[in-house]
Amino acid sequence: MHGSIINLLKRFVQTQYDYSTWHKLVELSGLSSADFEMNEVYPDAHVYALVGQAALMTGIPAEKLQEKFGEFLVPDLMLVYKRYVQPGWGTLEMIENTEEAMHGAVRRETPGTRPPILHVTRLSEKELEVEYESERRMGALAVGIIRAWQRTSMRPTKLKYRL
Repeated sequence: MHGSIINLLKRFVQTQYDYSTWHKLVELSGLSSADFEMNEVYPDAHVYALVGQAALMTGIPAEKLQEKFGEFLVPDLMLVYKRYVQPGWGTLEMIENTEEAMHGAVRRETPGTRPPILHVTRLSEKELEVEYESERRMGALAVGIIRAWQRTSMRPTKLKYRL
């Protein structure tokens, strides 16, 4: 997992709870450090341990936490990837172009990263089907991201997910 995502997870935990919760979470997850370099790639097991431990600490299922984290990510993702986004894109166009524009940029600019593959099919003018493919099985994170994009769009949309 890319260090930037883990650092955003850290900020999410500190925003939703507090600074000490992050450190307790890291400790209970068995990780040696609470600090992660932004441009390093870390084992996926780090994120699994953190999210799993957060689920135990909060009583919120890991899938729900991933969705909430996905929603939290959108403003930062938009800042990072704004140069790849066309000004006229609504939610559907954003999702249709995520694989090529954003995920493609991640793969080109940071070797060793493995963002999920999104297979997007346009079903109608206002409807998409999104199939998420990743060995990480963190589709709930994608659902949260999509949900946040839908809330910021002025155009009504309908999405079908296949995780």
